[in-house]
Amino acid sequence: MLHVSWDPVLIGISFVVAFIASFIALDSAGKVAISSRRESTFWRLSGGATLGMGIWSMHFIGMLAMKMSMPINYHLALTAFSFVIAIFSATLAINIAISGNTLSTKRLVVATSILSAGVVTMHYVGMYAIIEHVGISWNSSLILLSVIIAVVASGVGLWLAFHLRQNSRRALINRLIAALIMALAIASMHYTGMGAATFTHFGHTAHDGLSTLELSVWVCAVTLIILGIMLVVSMVDSQLRTSRLADNLHQLNCQLEHQVHFDALTGLANRTQIDTCLQACLRHSKLHQQHFALVFIDLDRFKVVNDTWGHHIGDQLLIASTQRIYSCLDDSMTLARLGGDEFILLVPDCNQQEISALMARIADTIGDPFTLFGHTIRVSLSAGSSIYPEHGSTLHELKVKADMAMYHVKQAGRNGWAIYSPEMESIADTPPAFLQELSQALEHNQFELWYQPKYTVGDHALSGFEALLRWHHPERGMLLPAEFLPALEETGLIIPVGKWVIQQACLQLHQWKLQGNSEWTLAVNLSPAQFEQHDIIDVVCNALAQYQLSPACLTLELTESTALKNLKRSIEVLNAFSALGITVSIDDFGTGYSNILMLKSLPARELKIDRIFVKDISENSKNTKIVSTIIDIAHSMNMRVVAEGIETQEQEILLTQMGCSMLQGFLFAKPLPAHKIHELLQPENSIKQKPVVHPLSHRQSITL
Repeated sequence: MLHVSWDPVLIGISFVVAFIASFIALDSAGKVAISSRRESTFWRLSGGATLGMGIWSMHFIGMLAMKMSMPINYHLALTAFSFVIAIFSATLAINIAISGNTLSTKRLVVATSILSAGVVTMHYVGMYAIIEHVGISWNSSLILLSVIIAVVASGVGLWLAFHLRQNSRRALINRLIAALIMALAIASMHYTGMGAATFTHFGHTAHDGLSTLELSVWVCAVTLIILGIMLVVSMVDSQLRTSRLADNLHQLNCQLEHQVHFDALTGLANRTQIDTCLQACLRHSKLHQQHFALVFIDLDRFKVVNDTWGHHIGDQLLIASTQRIYSCLDDSMTLARLGGDEFILLVPDCNQQEISALMARIADTIGDPFTLFGHTIRVSLSAGSSIYPEHGSTLHELKVKADMAMYHVKQAGRNGWAIYSPEMESIADTPPAFLQELSQALEHNQFELWYQPKYTVGDHALSGFEALLRWHHPERGMLLPAEFLPALEETGLIIPVGKWVIQQACLQLHQWKLQGNSEWTLAVNLSPAQFEQHDIIDVVCNALAQYQLSPACLTLELTESTALKNLKRSIEVLNAFSALGITVSIDDFGTGYSNILMLKSLPARELKIDRIFVKDISENSKNTKIVSTIIDIAHSMNMRVVAEGIETQEQEILLTQMGCSMLQGFLFAKPLPAHKIHELLQPENSIKQKPVVHPLSHRQSITL
């Protein structure tokens, strides 16, 4: 029996090689999910090849660490064959493991079997490559142990490669730890297998293979070249991705800055921008003793157009109406869209005669028929105006009186315009009864939740719902949030109603759990006032505890403007929710804040792309670019992306190609009350066979 000693330096080097190779393989696997198809193929092959080469190099460096009293030579063909085995098995196993969105038990078992078989075969072929002037006797128990270690190490390595294939906030640390675990497992298998061998002197033969020196040169050369190339490629790729992301982020911030101040559909100033203009005009008019007019404009019976011809025609009517109104204005005037069919017009330095003539021109031009997509549509407008300083010295006064003048026109039969006069106040109809009914709605159990289904990309599996608030008014029927949510927020009733929503959502989750649908999740919207509650965490936790629910089944949605209003407190509250296991989702993304970098501070796991971007994504290249950039940035922050408001198959295809994880919209299903959700589970109602398109625009489903 030959005495064997070990070189600790080479043992350490072999471990370092295994560690570096494991890290590069995990890093390559991580790039698969965020790469194009061509790039993805490269990272799959290079990651597997690097892992196989690392395992092979670690084995032969370990062999070089073994010192005997006589020289050892290695069979060239067998040494090369062991290299091919390692490369092939590792590449094939990595590709099988990370080829899908989920890692099934079957794929994990197959990939583990291939990789462990390759590692064991490579190891013992490499041992057999020793030229036979050294005899080897084997310990079968240690061989079996080395095989078990290889299977476990392969399974753990492949599981880590799959679960770390997407970026996260702690990606580097996670991959370093995972690479350390894989390197320890690989080294354990190798040295256990080495320990199973006992070497004896078998006689001298001629030198007809690779000497120890020659093998060390080849191993070092192959290791340094391949690992070096992969490290450089990975670093360059990361740098390029960072550079592209920074450029896209800058462009997106510019576009979002524009979105904050301008209406996406018409390109007009929005409420925020017109308020800024009004403030500036008021200051200028006070300073120079000038008049200005404020005009409220509303298209008559616009809802009938939407209901009759669809929202696509309605949107085109809004655009065409904007163009006609704009043709009557000069450069000093500012037209803004407040929402829906409501517009506001600022006319500086004017008198009553001038504003009367302007409103008459606008009314005439809107009264001409519109021809849209082969349809002839006739609409009219109702407009009301107030003038500074005759009708008020503050913007609030001027807005109230312009609105009162417009309401006067509507009461008189629409299709006209009016300038405010004091007589209008006596006939103005205020709705105090509505607020009284709203304050009693919760007590009388008139609120209910409807549920908007959410589906996973690809297989269209029903994964959960979003809870939407409805008011079953005793006289007016089912009311959408747009009709009562502002009143809830203004009166403070949003707090008790919001608490009821959370309780009702948890109760519904409990009922679904009893029915065998424990995998379903439910998203609940938090209003700004709710989120500011000092005990909001207790409210949510108590509801979950009351119905014995896992926090993972609940998603809390809040708008980005709410989350970023008080960033320090938001981080504290959202961290508390995340620590509990509750998913935090940023809703209406891109519509209310221009600094997307602030989102990196929030512990959100989901991002919802607002329907305003989705609506015309297939026709508007600017929106397509915005959505694509948002998805890339979300993936870089390890956030799941949900697209809402999907109404066409073209939108679904584009969003799926861009990398959305979840889809929601009337293309798949409309909001349903709880007792009708079972209809979604019927085979004939599968969205793969029968897309559901609702006649109402998704924009009307304002959520709480």
